[in-house]
Amino acid sequence: MALTRDQVYEICGRMDDLRVANIIGTGASEQELMEARTWLAADDMLGQDLQRMPSGRVARLVELLRADEPDWDDR
Repeated sequence: MALTRDQVYEICGRMDDLRVANIIGTGASEQELMEARTWLAADDMLGQDLQRMPSGRVARLVELLRADEPDWDDR
């Protein structure tokens, strides 16, 4: 089932409408969005534990959610 704006807000908190639309536009499920949030919260340690990195829709969601984070390497 496709995500709704309310589900995105519930999982990720408030964000701008364009980002919400992009997230919904991926066709991701609620579980995929929750997995993407877990990847962001866990940083790279989760990938080391699971011996894989996010892929497919989850990887795209991680990119969309990470878009407004500062890029510390550019300082």
